[in-house]
Amino acid sequence: MLYRVWRDEDEARGRLAYQQCLALPMEWMRDGDALLLRAAELKALYPLSLADAWIAACALEHGAVLMHKDPEFHALAVDQESLPLKQKSR
Repeated sequence: MLYRVWRDEDEARGRLAYQQCLALPMEWMRDGDALLLRAAELKALYPLSLADAWIAACALEHGAVLMHKDPEFHALAVDQESLPLKQKSR
């Protein structure tokens, strides 16, 4: 969130967006050995970016639903829900 808003808008708005995310009622997932091993397994077995492997590993390790717009996740055996893709404007 921080980098994306910073890149698209500016640093102050990026930091504000990050602070707003921290205030949301959600569980923040931290790294650990189990998460590292799961992410490495996914990265080795599937054509995922490193970040996507960590995201999928978090969902698997915590029994969460993986919500995404990335078709690369479809091959994974994880509870998932695809979000609608943004339509290109003409």
